[in-house]
Amino acid sequence: MIKVLHKVFDILEFLAETPERPRTLTEIAGRLGRHPATCANILKTMVSRHYVEQIAPKKGYLLGPALFQISRQAPYRKDLITAAEPLMAELAKTVNETVLLATLRLGRRYILSQINGQQQIQVGPQALIQDAIYETATGRLLLAYLPEHELEKIVTEHGLPESRWPEAGNPAAFKKALADIRKTGRVCHAPGDEVVGLAFPVRNHRNEVTAALGLFLPRFRFKDIHKTAIMKGMSATSSAISECLGKNRA
Repeated sequence: MIKVLHKVFDILEFLAETPERPRTLTEIAGRLGRHPATCANILKTMVSRHYVEQIAPKKGYLLGPALFQISRQAPYRKDLITAAEPLMAELAKTVNETVLLATLRLGRRYILSQINGQQQIQVGPQALIQDAIYETATGRLLLAYLPEHELEKIVTEHGLPESRWPEAGNPAAFKKALADIRKTGRVCHAPGDEVVGLAFPVRNHRNEVTAALGLFLPRFRFKDIHKTAIMKGMSATSSAISECLGKNRA
C-alpha cells in the first residue's frame, strides 16, 4: 500500500511540473519507471476521484479539479503569508521587481508567495519556480540556518553542491560558505551573466529562520541607485515581517 501511495504522489508531482500540458500514459510510466498497465490502474482511480483529469483516450492527463479545490481551502503556512504579503507588496511596488517568500521543508524549497513587479523585462518563471536548493539564493540562505542534523540529511540525499555551487563544492568549502551567509545575513547570487537573486532571512517568534525573502531581477538593472534601494528595501522588509511574526505569537 505504501508503495502505491508513493506512485500516486510521483504522478501528481510529475503532472504539476507542466500543469497546462497533458502527459501521456507512456510519459508517466517512463518517469515512474513502471509498466504502463500499472500506471493505468492507478490513474483510473485518480481520475475517478477527480484528482487527475483524462483529456481523452491517448491524449494524456492533467491535474484534476479536486486537487485545486483542496489547495484553495487554505494556503500552506498561512501564518507566514498573512504576515508577509502586505509588506512584500509594498516592496514590490517600491522597487518594481518580483519579490517572493520561500521556505524549506524536507529538503525541498517551496515558494509560498510571489508578487511580480511591472517591469517590461523580467526574470523568466523557470528561475522563480526552481526548487533546487543549491542553485537559488533563497535555497542557500535557508540551508545556512538549518539545524546540523537536517543539513546532514539534505547532503546525504542530494550530495554536495559541486558544480551547482562551485564555491561550496567540497565539505570544508560548503561549511565555510554557509558560515559566511550566517555572518552577512543575506545571499546575493548571480548565476551566469543575466540574473541576480537576493535572499534575506525571515525569523519567527523564537528568532529561528523560518523563511527567506527573495528577489530576482535581470543583472543589468542591479546597479547604482536601484541596487541601493533594493538592498535597503529587502533588509527592512525581512525585518518587518520577522517583527510581525513575533508580535503574532507574543
